[in-house]
Amino acid sequence: MKKNSLLSKPYYLSCSVISFFLILCMLMPSASVYAAEQDEKTPSGLSVKDVQSTIENFYLEHESTAAGMSTAVFDKNGIIYSNCFGYANKEKKIALDKTHVIEWGSVTKTLIWVSAMQLKEQGKLDLDKDIREYLPENFLHNLHFDEPVTMLNLMNHNAGFENMMLGVETPYPEEVVSLGEFLKMHQPQQVFRPGTVSSYNNWSAALAGYIVECISGEPFYDYVRENIFEPLGMKNSSLKPDLSDNPYVAQKRKELECYYNDGTYAGNTYRYINIYPAGMCTSTPDDFIAYARAIADPDSPLFQQKETYQEMISPSAYLGNTDFPTNCHGFWTLEFGDNVIGHSGATSGCTSQLQFDTKTGIGMIVLTNQCGEYNFANKMVQLIMGKPSADVHDGIDGIVMSPATNFTGPLKILSYFNIVPVTKEELKNTICTYQKTDYVEKLALPSADYLVLSDSDYSEINITIIFCFIAVIFGFIALWTKLIRLIARQIRKKENDIPLGKWSAAGCLLMITPVLLLIPFFLSMASETQWSFLEYEIWSACYFAIAAALVILSIAGIVLMIKNQMTIKRRIFNIAVIICMASIIYNIIYWQLYMFWMI
Repeated sequence: MKKNSLLSKPYYLSCSVISFFLILCMLMPSASVYAAEQDEKTPSGLSVKDVQSTIENFYLEHESTAAGMSTAVFDKNGIIYSNCFGYANKEKKIALDKTHVIEWGSVTKTLIWVSAMQLKEQGKLDLDKDIREYLPENFLHNLHFDEPVTMLNLMNHNAGFENMMLGVETPYPEEVVSLGEFLKMHQPQQVFRPGTVSSYNNWSAALAGYIVECISGEPFYDYVRENIFEPLGMKNSSLKPDLSDNPYVAQKRKELECYYNDGTYAGNTYRYINIYPAGMCTSTPDDFIAYARAIADPDSPLFQQKETYQEMISPSAYLGNTDFPTNCHGFWTLEFGDNVIGHSGATSGCTSQLQFDTKTGIGMIVLTNQCGEYNFANKMVQLIMGKPSADVHDGIDGIVMSPATNFTGPLKILSYFNIVPVTKEELKNTICTYQKTDYVEKLALPSADYLVLSDSDYSEINITIIFCFIAVIFGFIALWTKLIRLIARQIRKKENDIPLGKWSAAGCLLMITPVLLLIPFFLSMASETQWSFLEYEIWSACYFAIAAALVILSIAGIVLMIKNQMTIKRRIFNIAVIICMASIIYNIIYWQLYMFWMI
């Protein structure tokens, strides 16, 4: 039988030779790029050829507390290294891979800034104009200064708004409303003059996203999908609060389990974010890499003109009165190596990092399914992207307070926990500078300013707290004493003839009630349990009622003391009750706990 011609030796040899050359041609470009990059250095000074071993060795060092982690390092020519480690579900041993999705957290904000620069490029947005020109009429009712708020203020996080906590995220889908509706209904007060204090603010970033909506005439998530996701081929990314704009992402997010920083299970961490432009984006690692490479590329397909891109990565805010940039149109600096800008992110269950060098184009991304993760999203990134070398350590000896807190309304009580003492010695390795202007005295740091408290302000806060503590202790002791005496009198069958006994008992009970109300409040904060707006309003309204009752009771006590005869000892005790009630009233007023209408 004649052999098949396809298996004939000449044909077989010719096919083998052709196949060899085809494979060689396919490999040569990759090999030549790799060879050309052997001497390339990352921003940390690490040789590119050592990136893989550095990352993999670092992961092994921290594997015991890890959950899942995806990372990539890239440059202008392509991806230098990319890999997934650990688990999407540790309990079921489901490995994290590139089909899984992870939340970006605040890296989502960079989508706002890219969108804003696109609209500027089209002549539809002026970064220096009053933002009210782009918003519906009378939309903002929280502005308190003559200086206008601009898009640039929102980018630099110095528009002056206090922190917004309530309703930002919720585990209940029925509590999700449209972006414009939420921003209209819940507006934090403007407590600083625009441009004077840098304070990271989710609400103001979301407001910038809403401005994109108003200018473009479509929901922000639709704008991003059409102008960022689709041009970059990001088919597995979602931005809508319920992820319904991408069914694949919605389903894959259900498969992701999240963990704490120590690797222990965190439970159901999924949250619907009402101000979603500030932190809702969820995608696969490949989509995240595609986006990172696009914003690290001077020839970015996201912009029509190179000038737009160059403007976006140019400094827009500086460290106090120095010439060290802290922000480049929404992208933070001074966190990693010189010329490295980017953004970090964190949600209730995930942590992210995106950084790139504006000079070389080398960048890095990290995604983890751990909340508050630090090793991979910070320490490992420093190994590749370096540390800042800015030599500014103009510290102070004094008391400072973070402006990323509440200054008005019932949640002002949280500002007390944002007060810290600092010394020049402690700050000698921290990039910072002291600055005093006509409007503010602050300690400027790379990502935020800290307000410097005067001795009198700090003393007032401490005296207020101390007197409240004394009043509560007094109330507890007095109530227990009254209870013991009441039981003793009942046993002896004696009548209770103590002057103003019931009045003082009521006063002592009201003294300790405000502290008892704080217990569920702080427990909810510690457990990250989200109260509804109504629950907060009821909670604060209780303080309003207590303050009113204490005022009435104090006045009544003064009147009764004038009318009734009593021993000096009893009179002193009743005066002490009035003073303690006044202390509680002052604390409720000072911390604005009674302002239920400010929720």
